[in-house]
Amino acid sequence: MFGLTVDDFKILYFPKNLENGVITDDVVKNAKQCSDTFHDYLVNNRFFSSVSCFRVYDNVLFGFYTQAERCLKSGKTDVSNVEVEWRSLCSSSLECRRFLTS
Repeated sequence: MFGLTVDDFKILYFPKNLENGVITDDVVKNAKQCSDTFHDYLVNNRFFSSVSCFRVYDNVLFGFYTQAERCLKSGKTDVSNVEVEWRSLCSSSLECRRFLTS
């Protein structure tokens, strides 16, 4: 549908999982890359930029990235410091994936 599959969405635009429970420089870099590339994709795609769940995801993804970056800079590297943002990101991602499969 319009050039974006669920697999592409998950691989290209969803940050790597915080499996080790620590916010690292790699986690922040990956989140920034996902945020930047998704935002560019959205800005340049008239159809998806008109779909509210994708605009929400763009904002939530940026929020996750900025919070993770703030935590890393301040030395608060435990994943619990971004738990709210991570949950919001996962929820928003599910909405986008549901849209892509409908």
